[in-house]
Amino acid sequence: MLSLKPEQISLCWIYLIGILFTGISILAIAFDFYFILLLPVALIGLFLLVFSPDKIIYFLAFAVPLSIPVKDVGGGFGLSLPTEPLIALLFCGIIFKLLTGTNFDRKIVFNILSLIIAIDLIWLAITAATSTMPFISFKYLLARSWYVIVFYFGLSHLFKNFKAIHIFIWGFCIATTILVLYTMANHAEGSFTRLYAYTAMRPFLPDHGMYAAAISFCIPPLFIYAVYGHVFKYSLATRIFALGLLAIITIGVVLSFTRASWLGVGLTFGIYGLMLVGFRFRTLLIYAVLALVVFLFLQQDFLNELSRNKQDSADNLEEHLQSFSNVSTDPSNLERLNRWNCALRMFQDKPVLGWGPGTYTYQYGAFQISGEMTIISTNSGDLGNVHSEYLRPLCESGVLGGLFFLLIVLFSINKGFYLFHNGKNPKVRYMALAAMLGLMTYFSHAVLNNYSEFDKIAIPMWGFMAILLALQVFHNEPENTSQKT
Repeated sequence: MLSLKPEQISLCWIYLIGILFTGISILAIAFDFYFILLLPVALIGLFLLVFSPDKIIYFLAFAVPLSIPVKDVGGGFGLSLPTEPLIALLFCGIIFKLLTGTNFDRKIVFNILSLIIAIDLIWLAITAATSTMPFISFKYLLARSWYVIVFYFGLSHLFKNFKAIHIFIWGFCIATTILVLYTMANHAEGSFTRLYAYTAMRPFLPDHGMYAAAISFCIPPLFIYAVYGHVFKYSLATRIFALGLLAIITIGVVLSFTRASWLGVGLTFGIYGLMLVGFRFRTLLIYAVLALVVFLFLQQDFLNELSRNKQDSADNLEEHLQSFSNVSTDPSNLERLNRWNCALRMFQDKPVLGWGPGTYTYQYGAFQISGEMTIISTNSGDLGNVHSEYLRPLCESGVLGGLFFLLIVLFSINKGFYLFHNGKNPKVRYMALAAMLGLMTYFSHAVLNNYSEFDKIAIPMWGFMAILLALQVFHNEPENTSQKT
């Protein structure tokens, strides 16, 4: 009987699969069923999911700035392609492993930041069950869950290897630079005017606010790589490369005409300066609370002073920045106040369980007051969101929802401060500084906008938190005993 060698059998299988796929492709094209042509990509993704999930993570870090949102793929669901299908695959893979006995490292799970994040997820599930719009709330809960599981808990494991942190950051920053160059090329066609800045980043992002928030994440890590790159043993050429990317992205933020990002980046580097002179997180928090108390006591005086500013949004960058404090005539600022007041009224109406995660957009219209509405308000209240990452959980998930998110922010920042001041080797100290300052660009921006349900923001936000966690539990050892970079 004729016998085949193992390598011949493998070759036969390759030919057979190739012939079979070719036949299926011909039939698919004949019957206009083109999705079957994506089968090889799906099989490659499945193979990587099983045998090398870290490669998918690295791909996602690079792909997320360049992913394209699709509003409706059916059933009322929107997706960012190609990122969210891959995130869903990773999420299902992690859940399957957990159900079959694999556990997250105890150092990761029983960290105070991790516990707060887990409790926040549980509370979101409770308020989704009591939501005024359960379908919307459970969609929101699912999206939050897969970002947290994959990019906080999952990445924390991957970041046991210090090199993985660098790969993640470089992939994200290089792709972000490509996005900025594309946006600037579009913007140039409109002579870099303000109105062109609002749409120049499409189709990759819907508006300039999210664009500026997303690219701002890259500024602190690239700054650290350029200025302190010797700590990571980077060559001069690599540090100059980081400086070049930093310059491009900084110009991108400036030309975005997004005042919240300008102030967020400025505040972030102000905090960096305070850290260099020895400020601790506790001291910064005390000053922040005192400033809030002073504002609450003198808020009417502040508002009277701000009402004198009549500078509206403008093409001139200096005038546009001055318009930030115009709360008397600037439509954007007035509409933001309208949304905030609606959120507070919604909270007062349902202070314990809220209206349900993700429901603000659909419910705030009934809480508008005619005297607060602007030329860009809608009577149906279906345009945009609350414009505050801190007010959103307050009105959607009640007082505990607002508290848990605030604690996540505070403990993340505190972890960065602690590691910078008490890290046992310079690599940990400066990587913690890069991640924490990256988070600060969004946490400060998030006072005025909220984008954390979108992949462009969620992946770097939870990913940078994972970096801080991994640095604390896996790498905070003296340099001669820590893992290689």
